[in-house]
Amino acid sequence: MADPCSFRQTDEKHASVKVEKMLWSPTMDLIAVSNKTGEVVLHRLSWQKVWTLAPPGEDIKITALIWRPDGKVLAIGYSSGQTILCNVENSTSIHTLQVKGHVTCLHWVDKYRQDKDHQKEKTEDKDEKTELYRDLSDTFLPKLSPISKSYGAISKEQSDDVVDDSKKLKDQTDLNILVVGSDIGEVELYAFGIFPIGSLLVTANIAKEVKIISACLSEDFHLLTVVLQERSKDDECSIFKMQTFKSTIIASRHQELRALALKCGQIATQLSYLDATIKQMCESWEDVLVELDAKLAKFAEEKMKLGSTSVSTDLLDLLMFGTPSSELETFLLLELGEKGVKKLTTIETSYMNIQKLILQHLHSVGHGLIYHLNDIRGMSQWFDKFGVLGLSTGDVEQAINMSGSFMMKTLELQQVIDKNLKTFKAFGRWLTISIRRLSDEHVSSEMGKLTTQDVNFVAEFLTDNLTDTSQEGTTNFKLEKVGQYLKNEDLSHPVDQSNNPWVKFVSQSKHVKDSPVLYPIYSKKSLLQMQGMLEDTVYQALKHTASVIGQSLMLTSEYHLFTQNNLKNEDRQIPLMPKISQKLCQH
Repeated sequence: MADPCSFRQTDEKHASVKVEKMLWSPTMDLIAVSNKTGEVVLHRLSWQKVWTLAPPGEDIKITALIWRPDGKVLAIGYSSGQTILCNVENSTSIHTLQVKGHVTCLHWVDKYRQDKDHQKEKTEDKDEKTELYRDLSDTFLPKLSPISKSYGAISKEQSDDVVDDSKKLKDQTDLNILVVGSDIGEVELYAFGIFPIGSLLVTANIAKEVKIISACLSEDFHLLTVVLQERSKDDECSIFKMQTFKSTIIASRHQELRALALKCGQIATQLSYLDATIKQMCESWEDVLVELDAKLAKFAEEKMKLGSTSVSTDLLDLLMFGTPSSELETFLLLELGEKGVKKLTTIETSYMNIQKLILQHLHSVGHGLIYHLNDIRGMSQWFDKFGVLGLSTGDVEQAINMSGSFMMKTLELQQVIDKNLKTFKAFGRWLTISIRRLSDEHVSSEMGKLTTQDVNFVAEFLTDNLTDTSQEGTTNFKLEKVGQYLKNEDLSHPVDQSNNPWVKFVSQSKHVKDSPVLYPIYSKKSLLQMQGMLEDTVYQALKHTASVIGQSLMLTSEYHLFTQNNLKNEDRQIPLMPKISQKLCQH
């Protein structure tokens, strides 16, 4: 009689590359397979290939795989220290984690509830969460719209819900935690795989190195169990131990952690969307004006050597009297030419694209960040519930102020574009007419007609942008005022706010000047610099939870498993690597 517990092979599949790791999905007929080239291939039970994911870089190996408990996200750990969370539908990366050293193990666990399918318990649990915190962002905030396909970022085929829930968190009813171990003795805990809620450094004797072999959090969140390898510096032997840590805060405050983690996930979504938008703005920017600026600077230096009038004076004379100097005529016909002027027409399209990205996307992100950060500020002030999680009201308020300052910078850039569009269009048209007339080409009456307003716009453009500013023997112009906002450096030509009535009022009022209600203005910072400052302040506001919970993890037991001699001959055996078997502790 056959043994009822025996295994029977039902099928055999061929892999073209050596397989190193594989893991079945907990909910679907999917299996994730990693090979020695660093690729991850997702197959169905029938071995139909769903997608293939290439490694993030050369010579990077996959060290761990784990599924989110609902099977909708796959976490992939790499030897580079990265852990990439992938959407199983299309293999796109929804989030990336970075730890020091190599990732050695991954474990993903959700909160255990007896009889999870019982509808009454689900309803009671849901009501309890609603009383703790109710998210109304869908009511008060507009959905993040997909970035136009013409900008090359997010496809128009994606719905608003896909953009709004890019971290795949909206259907998460219970807290789940991703545990990441590294080869330098660190264990990191991430709520929903996104928000860091704990950091543990396992140390040993000074003469030994520590590597995490396996780390596991119990389903009731009470115990964190770690298997580690202590290796002597002389590499003679390795000691394997199992340590157990009590995680009281996670177990007792899992509902508060869930509310905070979901809110932080929304902030992470906003920041990712912000980064994608600014990248599209940088791609939309044309550097034609930089080329014209360089040509004008070279022309101005030549005129300076000859001791003649400035470039702006020559251009104003041409505008008012229609007669250029001989040097200017040579420059316009030979150096610049009508083809060079035609290139300037792309600037208008570029500026309008950037303006659309500001109005349709950046403003929504700014409002969303301020809203979500204010929610977290409210949590930080509810000390009885969230105080133990280490939230700092002061740090959160700094992040709110920086979000407001970022919004002010986007408004400043929008005003700069508005002003430049009006004057630049008139300047380009006038320059084209002037070059055609100097070339004795026919200019139609309709094209050659310039209104008084057009002449004023051209004069304003020449005065504001083509005034020579000499620095250390070189001549510079202020022609390109938009591109400076898209560089990670201080503005070369910041907006002059000295005549702004509001700025004057604030600077002259002692009580208003230092008011916490007003967002600070960073007049010399670019948009890219403001983005970096915003991300830093948000990180500072949210980093304390991981530190507080990490320090609260209490070592309750330690067991010596075995000692392994590290032989240095060719017959050396593959080292034993113990793993933890998940067990549920019921109280």
